[in-house]
Order: sequence, then structure tokens, then C-alpha cells
Amino acid sequence: MNEHIRQILLTLQELLGAHKELIQHANEKTQAIRAENVEAVSLITSREKKSVQRIVELEQTRLLQVGRFTVEQGLRNMRSLKMEKLIQMVYHAEQKLELQHMWRQLSAAIKELQDVNTFNQQLVRMNLDYLQFTQDLLLGAPEDEVTYHRAVQGMNVQRASRYNLKT
Repeated sequence: MNEHIRQILLTLQELLGAHKELIQHANEKTQAIRAENVEAVSLITSREKKSVQRIVELEQTRLLQVGRFTVEQGLRNMRSLKMEKLIQMVYHAEQKLELQHMWRQLSAAIKELQDVNTFNQQLVRMNLDYLQFTQDLLLGAPEDEVTYHRAVQGMNVQRASRYNLKT
């Protein structure tokens, strides 16, 4: 087996493990968001940052290994070569199948991670919307404030909210 391909496969396995760890963190975060446990969300987020840093390092390693493989094949250094192209460049059927298998697994893990993260974002948005709704119920709707305060009539006044969102 080509040493560079073997190294790429090992790095892809490590990337897959790191992504699965990130999926586990995301699932834990889902439970923490549902339980409205801010401390747990914060702790999980710090663990996620470490996992993401590890993924960035592994991806840089993978790119370096792909560059070495392309140089060995007589091509110019193509460090940004996509995995699909790399798989096409491999001539040995066994290596090609292993690369395809690892790439499919990694792609599936990335898709699952994206789905869980999207769900978590929706949960957070729903919680913030609920808090804003509750605040409006307790303090009155923001548009009512202008009509009930003579001192600020005619001015465009917005009530400060702790839950302002960037959309």
C-alpha cells in the first residue's frame, strides 16, 4: 500500500472519530438546551471548541499528506485537491475502495453534525422567542409603550431587550 495513502486513511479515521465526538457533544447540548441548563451548554461549548481545533489540525495534516501524494505522482503540489479527485487518482482498487468508504463515512458524520447543529439552533431560537414573548406579556407589547408614556411621545423608542438576536 502506498505510504501516503495509508497516512491519508489514518488521518481520515481520526477525522471521523473527532466528528463523532463532536456529534456526541451536540447531542449532549440538545439535552442541556431542553433542560434550560445554561452552565451545561457553556461547558459543552468549551469541549466543542477543543474538538473543532483538533479537526482543524487534522484537516491541515490531511491537506499536507494529499500534497505529498500528488508530488509523488508527479503532479504539481495540489494541496487543495478535493477527495473525489484524489480517489480518482488512486490506481489500486483496494486503496480506492478504502478511501471511498472512509470518505462516505466522514461525509455522513458531517451531515449528521450539521443536522444536529441546525436543530440546536432552532431550539435556542425557540427558547429566546418564548422568553421575548413572556417579557412582552409581563411588560406589555413594545408598541404600547409609546402610547402610554407622554414624555416619549413622538420619539422612536425601543425597549432594551436582553434577548436581542442577530438574524
